[in-house]
Amino acid sequence: MRRLLGHIASFAVVGILLATTVANEAKAAYIISISITDLTTSTTTAFSVAKGGPNDVTDPGTANAANIITVGGTFNTSATGLTLTGLNSVTNNPGTSIATMSISGTAAVVGTSTDKFLVTITTSQTDFTSPTGPAGVLANSESSTITNTTGAAGDMQSVKSWYNPANTIAAAGPATPLGSYPLPVTGTTPLSLSSPTFTAGVSVAPTPYALVNQVMIQITGNGATPNAKDVFGSATTLTAGAIPEPASIVLFLTGMPLPLVVVGLLRRRRRAAA
Repeated sequence: MRRLLGHIASFAVVGILLATTVANEAKAAYIISISITDLTTSTTTAFSVAKGGPNDVTDPGTANAANIITVGGTFNTSATGLTLTGLNSVTNNPGTSIATMSISGTAAVVGTSTDKFLVTITTSQTDFTSPTGPAGVLANSESSTITNTTGAAGDMQSVKSWYNPANTIAAAGPATPLGSYPLPVTGTTPLSLSSPTFTAGVSVAPTPYALVNQVMIQITGNGATPNAKDVFGSATTLTAGAIPEPASIVLFLTGMPLPLVVVGLLRRRRRAAA
């Protein structure tokens, strides 16, 4: 646990700010920063995928394409390390009555590795302008479907979110508590897990502002094939006023994909406002 918390501090600040231009119109900076560390060999691979960059394969004709990063390719620390695939992030920037950000993907130990890995995925977007007001609630939740995990000491999935009033992609400013749960021993039958919704009160001013979501996964290889795998998801929301109902957790328990979680939240808010 101490090692995991040390890495949380190491990756709490993302130091690159990238601007994206879509159809000659300036857009918010939107980026996914990834670090994969083999804790057994002390080897780290780090890279970033920016909206509109070479590894963003989002179809430009997709609705809301400016607020979607679909990461193409497989990222691997070594030939028998850990792969990170299917990364997909969706936001509703610049926001409505609720601002949303989600991230999902799959982290899998490959080959017959028994190494322990730490994956840190930080998603950031600037220029949210709604909701705003003297008070708001920042919330995060997470889910995972795991198979062939070992239950090794310290193996867990954690999530944390930030409201950044400075409007930069750094993980700085008011934050939710760190939400974590251990990854127990599993077999080939998938096991679905989810966390409670963690919240923090914030002053949603000034605008524009940035939202940041960080997912951390510590997972150990089982030395066999198939190896340990975590299909993960996390959602950040910012709502003005009172603490929102935990709708995101209800949806996670149904096994719905993260983009559908966000869509469900938005539809509930719109119906309530009608």
